[in-house]
Amino acid sequence: MDSGYLAHIDGDRVQTVEEHLEGVARICGGFARAFGAEEQGRWIGLAHDIGKCSAEFQRRLRGGRKVDHATAGAIECVKTDPARTAWAAFCITGHHGGMPDGGSVTDPRGTGTLWGRLKKGIPQAGMSPPVLVPAWESPVTLTPPPPPPLGYGKDDLTASFLIRMLWSCLVDADFL
Repeated sequence: MDSGYLAHIDGDRVQTVEEHLEGVARICGGFARAFGAEEQGRWIGLAHDIGKCSAEFQRRLRGGRKVDHATAGAIECVKTDPARTAWAAFCITGHHGGMPDGGSVTDPRGTGTLWGRLKKGIPQAGMSPPVLVPAWESPVTLTPPPPPPLGYGKDDLTASFLIRMLWSCLVDADFL
C-alpha cells in the first residue's frame, strides 16, 4: 500500500493509512480472540479503511466534503469471495454509521442498505473505461478471506450475533 495516503490528521499527529490499518487489525484481532475469531478480526481491520486511499478522502482531511470511505473496504472484501465475506462487508460498511440493513439485490445503487452500498462498486454503464465509485487509487490486494467465524452458518441468530460481535471489535479498535 502507498504509505503516502493519510488516515488521520489531528493537530501534530499524522497517521498513514498503512499505519492505521495495521494498528486496527492488531487490536481488532486481539478483541476477537476472546470468541475464537482473531483471524477474522484482523482481516476486517486491514480492509476497513481502504477507501481512504483516494484523492477525495485526502481532500476531506483538509476540510473537504464528507466521503463514504467504508463502502470501499466492503466492496474489496466481497470481490475476494462473495459467498464467504458477507459477514465482513456488514462489519466494514457499518463501522462508522451503524450496522446497515442487508436489503436485497433489487435495492438501487447508493441506498443505505448493504446491497445498495455494494452496488457503488459496480462499473457504471456507459462509462469508458468503467469507473468504480468511490474511486480509490491504491489497488489493495487482500489475502484470501479467512473462513467465516466458527458457528457462522449454524442459523441466522448465530450469524447475526457473530457479525455484531466482530463489528463491535472493529468499531472499538478503530476508535482506539
